[in-house]
Amino acid sequence: MRRRRPLQIGDVITVQLPTHQPGGHEQTGIRPAIVVGLPNLLSRPRFPMILVVPTTTSVGPWANQSPHLYPPLSAGVGGLTTDCVVLLDQLRSIDRSRIGRRIGTLTTQQLRKMYFLPSY
Repeated sequence: MRRRRPLQIGDVITVQLPTHQPGGHEQTGIRPAIVVGLPNLLSRPRFPMILVVPTTTSVGPWANQSPHLYPPLSAGVGGLTTDCVVLLDQLRSIDRSRIGRRIGTLTTQQLRKMYFLPSY
């Protein structure tokens, strides 16, 4: 039996994001997300959580006005099947039980778009 590779930063996965009450602008449902943080397993975290940023295919003028906050990803990148935008303003900590499957992995260059540091 083939062993699964542990999740890594930059992996593109499907996640189940819960619905919020009252409803707001947060992403919900099953969707691709990018892994941007993992707990240090040596520090024995309380819960098996990971940090992800969800994606959306619903792109409006807001994405073009803030491309550093909403970096685009083209279909085929990281295993994605459609063009989408990464929602860096919706960083989420989720339980590992919400992870569906690994779709693919971003390259280092693609992942750098998600770690924008403004110049002052």
